[in-house]
Amino acid sequence: MELLKHHWKKICFAIGLIIFLIIVKFLLDDNLDTFDNAIYNVIAVIKGPIVTNIMKFISFFASPLFCIVSVILVFLLIKNKNLSKLYTLNLILAFILNTIIKMIFARERPIEINLIEEMGYSFPSAHAMISLCIYGFLSYVLVKSKLPKKYKIIGVTFMVILTMLIGISRIYLGVHFASDVLGGYACGMVFLVTYIKIMRNKIIENLQ
Repeated sequence: MELLKHHWKKICFAIGLIIFLIIVKFLLDDNLDTFDNAIYNVIAVIKGPIVTNIMKFISFFASPLFCIVSVILVFLLIKNKNLSKLYTLNLILAFILNTIIKMIFARERPIEINLIEEMGYSFPSAHAMISLCIYGFLSYVLVKSKLPKKYKIIGVTFMVILTMLIGISRIYLGVHFASDVLGGYACGMVFLVTYIKIMRNKIIENLQ
C-alpha cells in the first residue's frame, strides 16, 4: 500500500503503456478478432430496446456535446477559474492526442453490429479515453480537496463506475471494438498521469 501511495503515477503509467503497446502489437498483426468477438458476444446478451436507450444515455457523458457542456459547467460552478482552465486544458490535449493516434492507425469502425452511426476512425475509442481523462482528473481533484472522506469515496466510486459503463456502452452500441475501448482507457491513463504529474503543483495550489 505504501508503494502504491507514493508511486501510483509511475505504476499507472507503466500499466497503461504496456496494455496500449500490447494492443497495438495485436492490432498490427491483425490478431484481435477473437478477443473483440468474445467481449462483444458477452455484452450483446443484454441487447434490447430499453437497454439500448440506457446505453445511448450513458454514452452521452463522454460525447463532444457533453464535453463542451462540462467545460461551461466547470467554469460556472468552480470559483477558482485557474482550476477550471486546468480541467479544460486536460480535455483539449486529450482530444488532440486521441485524434492524432486515430489518424496514425486509421482502424475502421465495426459495420454490421452498429446501433448508431459515428464518424471517424475506431482506435482508440475517444469516449473511453476522454471519459477516463475527464473523470480521472475530477477524481484526483476530489481526493486532494478538503471535502469529508465519505464524499470523496462516493464521488470517486461514482466516476469510476461511470467511466467503465461508458466503455461498455460503446461496445454494446457497436461503434467500437472491445480493443478500441481498452486501448482508449490505456492511452487515457498514460496521458492523465503524465498531465497530473506536470500540473500537480498548480492543481494543489488552486485547491487551497
